Amino acid sequence: MLQLPNVADTVERVRPAVVSIVAEVVVHDRFGISRGFGSGSGVIIDPKGLVLTNHHVIEDATRLVVTLDNGQQVEAKVVGDDVLTDLAVLQIPGSNYPFVSLGKNVPLRVGEWVIAIGNALALPGGPTVTVGVVSALGRTLEESSQVTLYDMIQTDAVINPGNSGGPLLNLQGQLVGVNTAVLRGGNGGDTPIEGIGFAINMDTASFVAEHLVAQGRVPWAWMGVFLADLPPEAVAQARLSVREGVLIRGVVAGGPAERAAIKGGDIILSVNGKKVVSVSDLTRRLRQELRSGQQVDMELFRDGARRTHKLTLGEVPR
Repeated sequence: MLQLPNVADTVERVRPAVVSIVAEVVVHDRFGISRGFGSGSGVIIDPKGLVLTNHHVIEDATRLVVTLDNGQQVEAKVVGDDVLTDLAVLQIPGSNYPFVSLGKNVPLRVGEWVIAIGNALALPGGPTVTVGVVSALGRTLEESSQVTLYDMIQTDAVINPGNSGGPLLNLQGQLVGVNTAVLRGGNGGDTPIEGIGFAINMDTASFVAEHLVAQGRVPWAWMGVFLADLPPEAVAQARLSVREGVLIRGVVAGGPAERAAIKGGDIILSVNGKKVVSVSDLTRRLRQELRSGQQVDMELFRDGARRTHKLTLGEVPR
């Protein structure tokens, strides 16, 4: 006999920890000053009123109003936010809040049931609940020209505007992700897109939240370089003896790479003995494996020869 998941009990238990967020933004234009409003969701992760949400939900906000599950409205302050992972932590006044603990190494499998809860479309009457499965793990999503999100959870649980920052849960009520984005429409082409939502995984969310609470920022590792993928045609045209690597287009004056005598035109072949195959591969490792202040061995290709430089990673400038 087919047994369907008991979603209602999980939602009933977790819903008190889910909040809606309204961000007031002051806009300056040629007609003067006007105010705009954006909405999103969040989840309380600590009984003292810490709320985890997306950076883009609270970006440039001059005032943040959080509505609790019981209808109470309170103003929130930003504890810290991180553009590179699109995460933020807020503080609301009071204590003894219902909460969902941040989890690390929460097991998650493709095909597993998940539940999304959030303030979809800012509809009155409380949060919206949708159910789906984990469609894929380890997805990469380009959120903007400057921000790429890595190791995302893909789900077919329906995610709409206003869901951003809300929790993605497993059937046990554990927090497994932070709902962040959705692909919809034709994505610039003729092929329609349905059922592709993305959530930030909990390893990333826990790491970022802990640093935001402790320091107000995340000290991401930084090389101080401008990078480009190494296209095969360029390799062939230049008759290089390497086929994989990342091209350094330039270095930041006074940055870690310049101090390590690394130059524009160098090709990064490996970091600490691990091959580098693309810009996204190197960026992912800078965020997930390496830390600011750490010294690494950079194997480079320059003037037809391989060479190794020791580079002490800096911190991404705010």
